[in-house]
Amino acid sequence: MMAKAAPAAMKLGGPAWNNARSLAGKAMAWAGLTSIPGHYQAPYTHEWASLWSSLPAKTALSFQLSRFLHYCSAGGIRPSDVGNAVFQQFHEALIEESLIGNPYETYRGAAKSWNNAVERIAGWPQVRVSVPSKRGAPFSLRWSAFPKGLGSQVEAHLASLSKVDLDGDRSRPMRPATIETRRKQLLWLSSALVYSGIAAPSLDSLEVILAPEMVKRGFNFLLDRRGGDTYPALANLAQFLPALARRIGLSADTVSALKRFKKALQVTRHGLAARHRATLQRFDDPAAVQALVELPRRIRELVERSGRKGAREAKLLQSAVAIELLLVAPVRISNLASIEIHRHLVTVRTDPRELHLRFPLDEVKNQQDLEFPLHAATLELVDLYLKEYRVLLVKEPGDFLFPGKRSGHPKVAHALSHQINLTVHKYTGLEMPAHRFRHATAKIFLDRNPGQYEVIRQFLGHKDIRTTITFYAGAEGPAAARHYYKTILKLRGE
Repeated sequence: MMAKAAPAAMKLGGPAWNNARSLAGKAMAWAGLTSIPGHYQAPYTHEWASLWSSLPAKTALSFQLSRFLHYCSAGGIRPSDVGNAVFQQFHEALIEESLIGNPYETYRGAAKSWNNAVERIAGWPQVRVSVPSKRGAPFSLRWSAFPKGLGSQVEAHLASLSKVDLDGDRSRPMRPATIETRRKQLLWLSSALVYSGIAAPSLDSLEVILAPEMVKRGFNFLLDRRGGDTYPALANLAQFLPALARRIGLSADTVSALKRFKKALQVTRHGLAARHRATLQRFDDPAAVQALVELPRRIRELVERSGRKGAREAKLLQSAVAIELLLVAPVRISNLASIEIHRHLVTVRTDPRELHLRFPLDEVKNQQDLEFPLHAATLELVDLYLKEYRVLLVKEPGDFLFPGKRSGHPKVAHALSHQINLTVHKYTGLEMPAHRFRHATAKIFLDRNPGQYEVIRQFLGHKDIRTTITFYAGAEGPAAARHYYKTILKLRGE
């Protein structure tokens, strides 16, 4: 609960929030509800004091090991006793006995620093400990785990998808992002077959992998991992395989069998995913809507009032620009991250000044031209960012609105989305990764204009009104009911 809190959304500063956390811990300890040793400030034992003195002062090494050394001293654990079990106990203690923001990272940092000390510090106990990955082992294997012939055949097929096919059934070349998705899907299916008990060396061609009995085995393995229910990622894989089998010349019986699997695994989508619905319900509260739509202006005021112009302020204003653009032009994160100042920000006229944010169809996921006029308040914010703050975030000149760490490259899309989400949560308490803005803007509009799906269709760039209705029908239900009640109350003279 502490980790999910957003003190700034309650106008609470950092020091005040730290005091609240500390006092909450003291109150719980006083009431006998729990024991919270805090920083484990027990004095070091003689052995640990000797090792502590050998660490370079005021470095990441000493900082990350300090809490662990206090913990061991308090628990009577000697340096010679330290191993994976002790570090696991330390991790559990951090979770149960402290109010630190991220127990896992503290534990992980201590384990990494312990191993660094083993290598760098004379006299340090020569026992290395495991530092498990936060995400765990990836499911998909590498292509190198399979025969070279399979990888070569996959790459040859994927290369053909990027070209115009005059004799085939594709109306246009596939986009690079779609081709990368196909590559991952084939690796995913191949890995599932290995985990199901098929030897990797035997999977030497697409013909082998796409045999109906093989595909069925892989699908059953993937279904079992999710409790037997189909899910969108599996349905998308099943939808792709019949077309692939047909294009590489497999028999009609094989294609027909894969189509049956496709039909059995398809996911019929009605409305938004549960994770989006739960967040969007927050926007039934007018205060949450107001907090979100006013956030860019609030951030600008905070930055200008601070009187500082450093990288921290520049990044915060960058977040404000990204949030503002998602509110007035809710494009996908890949488009937002790729904005080039002189290519996508198009001057329509100069007197009065009018700029449009424009994306040609070949850069948009569903091949639809997108164009959004930017109003005066948006332009002011973008101009301020470009003239005074963006320069603090770039090492070399470039044209990307959101420059990345590498010269000449934009900020990575998922990193920009994460930055946006952290900023919105900090100041409003809302969970808003970039893509959720598309749903939020639709709900905010439809709540005030029930049934006007065509406006949202054009605004979000949907090709078909049925897509818009499928997603958002019902999202404005309470608002429609309120509009109806107004009519009844008016007839009653109330």
